[in-house]
Amino acid sequence: MERREFTKLLGGLAGTGLAGTASAETDGFAPNLQEDPLEQIEILTTEYNESHIYGDSVYALGYGNGYVQARDRLFLLDAVRHIGYGNSAQVLGPAQLSSDIQVRRDLYNPDEIRRQWENASQTIKEAVRGYTDGVNRRMTEMAAAGELPGIFAALGHAPEPWKPEDTVAAINYLIGFFGVSGGSELGNAKSLARLKQNLGDEREAFEAYGDLNWLETTDDHFTSIAPGDEDYDPDLVETVPDYEDVPQEQLDLVDAALGAETWGIETDLRIPPDVQNGIRSGQGLMTGFKWGSNAYVFSGELTETGTPMLGGGPQMGFFKPPIPYEIGLHGAGFDMTGMGVVGAPALVIGRTDTLAWTVTSGRDDQVDTIAVELDPEDKHRYKWDGEWYEMSTETVVHRANPAGAVLTGGSGTRVVEQEVARVEQDGASMPVVAWNPDENVAWCQRTTTRGDELEGAFAWAELGRSDDLEDFEHRLSEFPFTFNFHVVEYEEDDQGNVERENIAYIHTGKIPERFDGRDYRLPATPETHEWTATYSGTGLGTTDRNSSRGYYVNWNNGPAAGWRAGDGEQNWGSRHRVETQNHFIREKLDIPDGVPVGKEKAEQARSTVSLEDVRDIEYQSAKHDATAQVSAPYLRDAAADADDLQDVADVLTEWLDDFCSWKDLTDDDRMDYPGHSVFIRARRKLQQRVFDDELDGEQGALNLRPVTSRHASDSGNATSDVTFIDALAGDTTHDWFATASNDGLATFDPERRDEVIRGVLREVKAELREDYGSDPADWRDDILESKFLSIGASNQTVIDIQNRSSYNQAIDMGFALSDDTQTWQDNAQDVLPPGQSGHQNAQELAQTQATGEEPERLHDQLEFYVNNGEYKPHPHTRKQVEDVAVESTTVRVTPEHDYTPVVPAAPRPLPMPISVPNPDAPSPGDAPEPPEGGVPSPTSTDGGDGSDAIDTASDATDAVDRPTGHVTDDDLDDLL
Repeated sequence: MERREFTKLLGGLAGTGLAGTASAETDGFAPNLQEDPLEQIEILTTEYNESHIYGDSVYALGYGNGYVQARDRLFLLDAVRHIGYGNSAQVLGPAQLSSDIQVRRDLYNPDEIRRQWENASQTIKEAVRGYTDGVNRRMTEMAAAGELPGIFAALGHAPEPWKPEDTVAAINYLIGFFGVSGGSELGNAKSLARLKQNLGDEREAFEAYGDLNWLETTDDHFTSIAPGDEDYDPDLVETVPDYEDVPQEQLDLVDAALGAETWGIETDLRIPPDVQNGIRSGQGLMTGFKWGSNAYVFSGELTETGTPMLGGGPQMGFFKPPIPYEIGLHGAGFDMTGMGVVGAPALVIGRTDTLAWTVTSGRDDQVDTIAVELDPEDKHRYKWDGEWYEMSTETVVHRANPAGAVLTGGSGTRVVEQEVARVEQDGASMPVVAWNPDENVAWCQRTTTRGDELEGAFAWAELGRSDDLEDFEHRLSEFPFTFNFHVVEYEEDDQGNVERENIAYIHTGKIPERFDGRDYRLPATPETHEWTATYSGTGLGTTDRNSSRGYYVNWNNGPAAGWRAGDGEQNWGSRHRVETQNHFIREKLDIPDGVPVGKEKAEQARSTVSLEDVRDIEYQSAKHDATAQVSAPYLRDAAADADDLQDVADVLTEWLDDFCSWKDLTDDDRMDYPGHSVFIRARRKLQQRVFDDELDGEQGALNLRPVTSRHASDSGNATSDVTFIDALAGDTTHDWFATASNDGLATFDPERRDEVIRGVLREVKAELREDYGSDPADWRDDILESKFLSIGASNQTVIDIQNRSSYNQAIDMGFALSDDTQTWQDNAQDVLPPGQSGHQNAQELAQTQATGEEPERLHDQLEFYVNNGEYKPHPHTRKQVEDVAVESTTVRVTPEHDYTPVVPAAPRPLPMPISVPNPDAPSPGDAPEPPEGGVPSPTSTDGGDGSDAIDTASDATDAVDRPTGHVTDDDLDDLL
């Protein structure tokens, strides 16, 4: 390992006027910088730019964290804070408009963000002020050295100083959008209305809709808590009422949903369905971002070493650089190594001396959609419990950066005016998401976690101070956001005797106890909406220790049998991708085939797992289709019964024999298995044949070829497959294979199903013969690829399809603390693709765009990731960190100085165009995507949120000619 020079920065920039900017008054909590200017922060950094921060206060740890995040991710930091404010289009261009519209509607305005910061606890203020000062210190150093990311110049955008409120805005977005689920009622009502129109009968439509949405986790769903181990309050379960019991006022409003329009937007602008319907999801740059996906922990009785092991990691989208950020924080009660996210000063996943944990998204329903009657003469007046009230409103102007439009291939400057309206009732502020002007109805949303984001995020961060599992669970006792924590605990005494050894699963969230008697899948009315209580954290009763299985595994599946399945369609039904991961766990443990999936007991395992097995479970799960092994047999069997489809049956059998693998063992760029090509083509056609008559195509085209940033898209997910698989099995109320020519027959007929399948397979066979010839061995389409979304104009990274985590850990707790270098490196490992660093200065960026050669640090972990699941060392103790450190920096906190960014506002085109998805283009489905490059997909911008990113005068085009920095055009030419 090449060792770089060790340096010190002991306040050496103070004399230049370029030291870090202190964030604000200290409140007696952060250090008094004037009186004690000698506080030092030590930073040890590995060859992969993973830094470990050593400091004596929470302020110091925050300072070091901000300092190194700015070093590696300054442009991403800037983008995330603007997304959190809802003004990212003014930096990134028009593709961000839908994101900004959604954020300003569903989250907070600048005044509310400011109040959140003012009301924060002293501990939060200490950490955030330190982080703020660390970001600004490093930003200043980079500006002085000409090292600011070159993309700022290309966009004509000067990165303004970081403020504490910027962290609040980022946290609001990252946990307020992606730690909350629910709010699907408006979209559900649209589905029911389409069924009603096409089936011609409301009762029949209601019964058919039950095949798509069941509210209660089905009996055959694989749950993380083993059957018989669950211990939640059965009164918390929600079930679908009989048709006769649904309040008539709910059914009366179903048809109105089809005419719903996004509230407050009159511009001709394409609004994505999730934004229209009030679903919190990533848009623009953050399309594809999620919080967490797969995880598994093993008790010592099932491991080769006899000590507990942890594997998996959060599946947060494929981004370059990633949203997760590797770091270690050591001091002030913290001694933790793992990952946080850009924009925040803490870790959320990782390990301490005695605990290790990872997290998946929980998907509990925490949002209610409520339909309110509007005054025909005044759309801002609404009726609530028989009384008329006035909405509160605010007008926001979003202006898209013309430079961003040019760089991303957009149509030029866009200006969008948005009216944000809220219904204020029952002490809740509820944003209005949509309305039907013809029916005089609007839909608003109430969220259990509104206002909880900042405190909730830091409650999560405080897990790094936990001494043991008891303390860990206590800190989650009221945690309001919906996640699944997978924890291993292991501690020995001085004589090597085991003091504590546990594995645990903790499903958290904040769920309401609702008015009894309505259909929770559909919008409520003020008369049927009531929350009598809320339950949160470990109070849900979905916490379990030391599973009877001997392990826990979760891939966003349900926590326990019979638990709430939420209001989302096809959630926690009969089939789930977690069964793919469980398949490989069972294979490693050699659990007999006769043991039913989901019923495994630890004593039935005939083998144990090594840490190499732990890594391989992740890799194998990521290289096989999530659910095809369930549906493809129906295609194979239907083909086998037809003389002209024997060759199709044979190639499907070959693929199924390898558990629907995505292996790429050939030298060409085509799939290994012809059966895979058959399945992809047939599955898409069957989606249309089965559902289009009833749902007008709204079940959607399947993205079986991965969309940029979305791992494996629908090939790696089960959400679109559950009802399809149930329909194949005849386990539905409505016969989805029946057509109008069958006179709407409701009795399932397997032969009719098989005839539909054979008709599709004949079409597919004809297409493949035309494309590749008559030999089935040649029916191999182009290999599927997963694509990273490049942020900051780096090269796009493309790999063979992987449904893998964005950050992986593999830890054997019994040996992870060893002082022996080889031992700990063999037992504590991680990987973050494509690399920790996303920084390119102007010169590097120009070279990347001109020659295609980018700095190696941008992708230095990719080789580990794609090569059979290899990992790098995951140091934690001081000795381990020193084993792999190649750089040491000591930073002294210095007094406040003025900060002046040094980057021009006038944009200069890059040598190569940067292309991102066009916001006005239709959803690509499986169609070929446009070329991907550097700048994220932009969204919406507010001209008056106080973030000072770009001049927001009415004529936004003037901004490109109005310099805000101190570099001339000639200087910029030199830089680029």
